[in-house]
Amino acid sequence: MFTGGTGRERVAVVGMGATGVMTTIHLINELLRRGMPEAVELHLIERDTRLGAGVAYGTTLPEHLLNMQAGTMSLVPERPDHFVDWLGGCRSAYVSRSDYSHYLSHCLEDKLVEAARAGVEVVRTRTEVADCEVDETHLELVADTTLPRFDRVVLCLGDLTSTSYQGFRGHPSYVHSPWRAAGLSSIPTGARVGVLGTSLTAIDVLLSLRAQGHQGEIVCLARQRGLPAVQPEVLQPHRLRHLTHDAVRAMTHDHRRKLSLREVAGLFARELDGLGAVDLATAHAHGATDALELLAEDVHRARTGQVRWYSALDATSELTPTLWRHLDDEAKAEFLDKHMSVWSRFRHPMPLVNAQRVAAIAETGRLAVLTGLRAIHATTSGGFDVQHGSASAPSVRTVDHLVNATGTGANPWLVDSPLLRSLLRRNHLSAHPFGGVDVDFDTMAARGPDGTCSNRLFFIGPLTRGVHFYTNSIETNLANSVRLSAHLADRIAEPAQLVAGGAR
Repeated sequence: MFTGGTGRERVAVVGMGATGVMTTIHLINELLRRGMPEAVELHLIERDTRLGAGVAYGTTLPEHLLNMQAGTMSLVPERPDHFVDWLGGCRSAYVSRSDYSHYLSHCLEDKLVEAARAGVEVVRTRTEVADCEVDETHLELVADTTLPRFDRVVLCLGDLTSTSYQGFRGHPSYVHSPWRAAGLSSIPTGARVGVLGTSLTAIDVLLSLRAQGHQGEIVCLARQRGLPAVQPEVLQPHRLRHLTHDAVRAMTHDHRRKLSLREVAGLFARELDGLGAVDLATAHAHGATDALELLAEDVHRARTGQVRWYSALDATSELTPTLWRHLDDEAKAEFLDKHMSVWSRFRHPMPLVNAQRVAAIAETGRLAVLTGLRAIHATTSGGFDVQHGSASAPSVRTVDHLVNATGTGANPWLVDSPLLRSLLRRNHLSAHPFGGVDVDFDTMAARGPDGTCSNRLFFIGPLTRGVHFYTNSIETNLANSVRLSAHLADRIAEPAQLVAGGAR
């Protein structure tokens, strides 16, 4: 039985950051393509005033750039230059994340105008959803605003704050999320700052401190990896020769067997052969003492066209979730434990312009990068003692303020989302052993602890990382939103009695 008015199925998209916007756009596209504009009453639910921002694109600092060139960021798969044309810029530009937020909002508003003209009913509600009750016939969202019952709900919760170092929350000199509340702006100009992490989030923190005129010492701290590598100034197209869908199909015997880590690594090695790639096996050898020297070398390589390997890695974006899907569990566990940090350094390098900004901070002598992080203790004076180095040669560094830049949370039981935890407790969602929540690879249907997929509850975005791995990319979430939208349209088009009879 449909819960929407006039026989329409009522669908809610909860969370209108980038993934929510993409899902909304492609669901409307699917309804219009199939001639079903009056089949759905679509509710867009977001707690913030801005749609299309979220954590990833909510920053307004110009130095916070997209980590991908503009030519790779289109929301329209059949028009790869859609974003570039909207910008009136060039394909190789690295533009601000704020600009991309405006693009997301523009695309959404255009699509909603088209939807209204075609007869799609859309309701926007500003509220925060705290809970979701699911039964065999409908879903009820609990919020501080009264909401109707829904036939289907798509959760697009986006990036959630780190689940590391929770014990320091509430400490006056600790910033758990650089994107929330007062955050970095509360740090005095001359304070000694420890930045937990050395990935792209840490780079954002360095650039934020630089922009607000910080003049004190900064130390980036990590257990293993140094700073990200550096992207070339211009991304040259690369045609994959070995890392192809056909190759994976052949190696998996038409998707009937799993792959070992050695097999997948062999594909990457053949693809990168002759491109001047850094030997990933030796990357672990870079210690804390040469991280900034390595940054200077990476900047030089990027400026002189010596990072052709990045074009090849970038070209694998579409295939990466499929490769992850076909790895056996032992290989996945080994990769996350032993190789993830090195992979991230090269697969997620920073744009050259930002690398040069970080190098300029380093040249002042105020920046250090230390690996071998062992422990952190709050001091009686209000700061923190950071223990790092090897067991045989430990060292201690004292900082006045500590910023968590370890990235987003992957343990759904620990993230700042009462909604997510409630769904887990009620067995409407289940945690994935490799991070995030478990969903069907193709449809994004929420998977319960018994392995059953829901016909009514769907989850898409960064927290499907255990299933899709590469979920902090527009490419993966765009492809997933297209597949999810097609599946939803299929389900909506079915007779009502079949939908009700097959619901969990």
